[in-house]
Amino acid sequence: MRQGWPLLVIFCSLCLAACAGTTNPKERVPAALELDFLDKQKVELQACLERFDGTKIERRGDAVVITILCDTLFESCSERIKPAACPEIDSVAEVIKKYPKTKINVDVHTDCIRSEEENLALSELQAWTVKKAMADRDVAASRITARGWGESRPAASNATEAGRQANRRITIKLTPNQS
Repeated sequence: MRQGWPLLVIFCSLCLAACAGTTNPKERVPAALELDFLDKQKVELQACLERFDGTKIERRGDAVVITILCDTLFESCSERIKPAACPEIDSVAEVIKKYPKTKINVDVHTDCIRSEEENLALSELQAWTVKKAMADRDVAASRITARGWGESRPAASNATEAGRQANRRITIKLTPNQS
């Protein structure tokens, strides 16, 4: 019986080695792949959006965040997109379409000039408008979540016009789709 143990150990070792070899290499290093994936998007977005004033692109952890001032994109106190902003939307949509595994969150924020209810309603309409504009440019609507926050998350003080302008913003957050 003792003579069979070395064979059993060898057999088990071979089985474990075979099982380990069948693992998909992509499954072993997803974090590294996600970093590459997001960094590529960030570089492409920076290249096509650098000419637009009021647009900032940054990497925040496992996300790429695009911040666009509402004054750049929308007509004053409206959900209508300015015709001059269409190339900006076109540029973002073109890059996003190249990366179908990216989840897109569109958040719209306002200042506090109007009532809280009016600001929330306006930001929700603007968020829906951005989602629709992306979908109209062949970005799958199922990838996009849109939400208006109204004045509830200011980025600056509403005491000055510069602060209010900074608060009127759209953030588009790109993250790896986990499904």
